[in-house]
Amino acid sequence: MNVPFYESYTEENGEFALTMYEFPYVVVITQDCDLEQNKNARQQIEENSPKITNDKHLVSVIVAPLYNFEHLTSGKHLEAIGIETQVLNSSLKRPIKQNSNPRYHYIEFGNDVIIPDSAIDFKHYFSVSLNWLETNMENRICGINPLYRELISQRFTSYLSRIGLPNEESIPSS
Repeated sequence: MNVPFYESYTEENGEFALTMYEFPYVVVITQDCDLEQNKNARQQIEENSPKITNDKHLVSVIVAPLYNFEHLTSGKHLEAIGIETQVLNSSLKRPIKQNSNPRYHYIEFGNDVIIPDSAIDFKHYFSVSLNWLETNMENRICGINPLYRELISQRFTSYLSRIGLPNEESIPSS
């Protein structure tokens, strides 16, 4: 089952339009500890625990699309939403496959998983309703070893927390 990304919602004269894209595969980026604390807090509420507060509850989780590596490197991975990106030659592919390009994380799945060699582009992430995700857990294809999940999480936060510097042209001269 594809994971929905709701790009925009407009309403005019009582009619609404929703622009939605679906990604075939995503990786959950939200920290495992946050997911576990949310689960435990909800269980305590179900058990009518008097000491529970709602501060551990999650409304949504962060996910990142998992792109087929060949589609990514051919610039066609966003073709379904009308975006064509740079074609990556072998000198640009190599750092991605070696996980030395901070923007991407390359993943090879075992032969027992139907997902081809893939990459996460850390520029592309969105949130998914926790309720939607839990309702669709039976469609989950595989898990990622906790050690690798931690590495993905660290690389994502490192990429996201980088210092964005303006282009030299946009800096006023003295």
